Amino acid sequence: MKTLLPHWLLPNLQNLEEISVCNCAELVEILGAATSEVEEKGSDALIKFHLPKLRKLELWQLPNLKSICSKSGVMVCDSLQFIRFIKCDELKRIPPFVPLVGNEQAFAYAPPSLTIRSYTEWWESLEWDDHPNFKNVLQPHWKTNGSDVASIAAKEVEQSSRAEDSAKGRWE
Repeated sequence: MKTLLPHWLLPNLQNLEEISVCNCAELVEILGAATSEVEEKGSDALIKFHLPKLRKLELWQLPNLKSICSKSGVMVCDSLQFIRFIKCDELKRIPPFVPLVGNEQAFAYAPPSLTIRSYTEWWESLEWDDHPNFKNVLQPHWKTNGSDVASIAAKEVEQSSRAEDSAKGRWE
């Protein structure tokens, strides 16, 4: 399976509240638009992915995931509260969000209650070329997963120090 949810299916999923995808090596895109639809609307036209009740999006160990939605796509999901990315190293951009009410332009917006969790290295590697201000809007919503390489290294050093202190105490 290359695409999880094709665009034509979304009208039937208006009550969808959670999307969790884990260990799907072949998955390339979460929300897909047909090539004919992109060509028909033009490459500059926005394709809106309406998921008005979506609260949670969790993507785990998807080594070939390249996009959440097509490059010309925006997500319309004001209810979104939580997004987690773990081991989605090929994913290089987060699609813009647009409010349910608004014009056809994508702009820097995030649902107010949104929390985004990922590893620091992945977050820092994201590309923001199409919407450079979008990172500034999302940054306050982002938190580390808590087990970044730096965090793991710091914990290992701390545990090693404790073990050394404990061993010294036994011999003194």
